[in-house]
Amino acid sequence: MKNYYEILEVNENASYEVIEKAYKVLAKKYHPDAWPNNQSYWAEDRFKEITEAYQTLSNDKLRKEYDIMIGVHNSFEDKYNNLYDENEKLKQEVNKMKIRNKSNDYINNREAKNNSQSYFGRYFSTIKSLIYNETKKSSEERSKDFKALILTIIIVSILIFIFWKVPFLHNLIFP
Repeated sequence: MKNYYEILEVNENASYEVIEKAYKVLAKKYHPDAWPNNQSYWAEDRFKEITEAYQTLSNDKLRKEYDIMIGVHNSFEDKYNNLYDENEKLKQEVNKMKIRNKSNDYINNREAKNNSQSYFGRYFSTIKSLIYNETKKSSEERSKDFKALILTIIIVSILIFIFWKVPFLHNLIFP
């Protein structure tokens, strides 16, 4: 037996407006005049199926008989039960999401506490790792770094001396 709902590409619970719209779209798409001559026979058969499905599903009496015949007999009780089951599933999913959110909040709060409490710990561990990296350098690299440090100290000392001795710069920096 043909499934008119599949032919019109609509749901079994589709309203009259949806069925009518689907019919118009498909009728326009498969109208035999819109196809080349070698494919017009196929399009004509498809157009006849679409028209037959529309005539059955657009008539309330014929649609009810058709639904009973193919077993789509959805009573209000069945619809209520389906909605109730779907509601219960959604409630369970919402509860799972709440639990997941609480878990994530707990983890985030715990990480925030760890981060705030260990600020100095992280600072000292960074210094420790820098010192450790310095010990891994070769003696050549360490001597270059030491020379650069001494040179920087000398340059800064000279600049401070110049700023201190030149009255204009001294008044500019130390008012």
